[in-house]
Amino acid sequence: MVTTVNLIGQGAIGRAVAQWIEASETFDLQDVIARGQSHWPKADLAIDAAGPGALRALGPRLLAQGPLWTVGAAALIDPEFRGVMHATAQASGHALRLFTGWIAGPDLLPASQTARLHIAQSAPGLGPASGLLFDGPLAQAAQRFPDHLNTATAAALCGPGIDATWITLTSAPEGGAHRIEARFETPNGLICTTVTFGTPAVHPVAAAIIAALERREAWLTYR
Repeated sequence: MVTTVNLIGQGAIGRAVAQWIEASETFDLQDVIARGQSHWPKADLAIDAAGPGALRALGPRLLAQGPLWTVGAAALIDPEFRGVMHATAQASGHALRLFTGWIAGPDLLPASQTARLHIAQSAPGLGPASGLLFDGPLAQAAQRFPDHLNTATAAALCGPGIDATWITLTSAPEGGAHRIEARFETPNGLICTTVTFGTPAVHPVAAAIIAALERREAWLTYR
């Protein structure tokens, strides 16, 4: 059975995902939805590979039509928009999946338990000069750096919550690595994650989406 896909985004992430789908025998790329586009064919799955702006603009309609995967989790920091997406998911019965799950632990915590999450991100070009840019609550960080907090927001929403998440953002020197360090403090213990990105052939987020597509109907999964 072939799964039809609508895709948003033609950048490094979107291009890599589109190329993989076009070469696949089990997925069919229906449409690459462009900014301002108002009509597209219905598909079994929609993937937003463009970010928070695309999710805000197209997310409610796409989620009403079917399952939606997105790299734009930072859009959900806005409680009003998050409420719209929640209501759409409940009304349609479709799920919203957030990428990427590089931070370990949040999906292992029961909702009845409280926890704290501290995420430190550093990457070149985050600010006009290298050095510390922000150290504080996620909700405040999102007001200043909305495009750099998708992974952190995804972990917060699927874990301890936005108000229990602290962000440290550092602009690394030119040529430095993109690094994410997370401390997830739970009643059961401490889970630490360190991820360092080099210059891979395929964008890491694209690779994560492709991996999820490969495992979508797998009989054996690991989370």
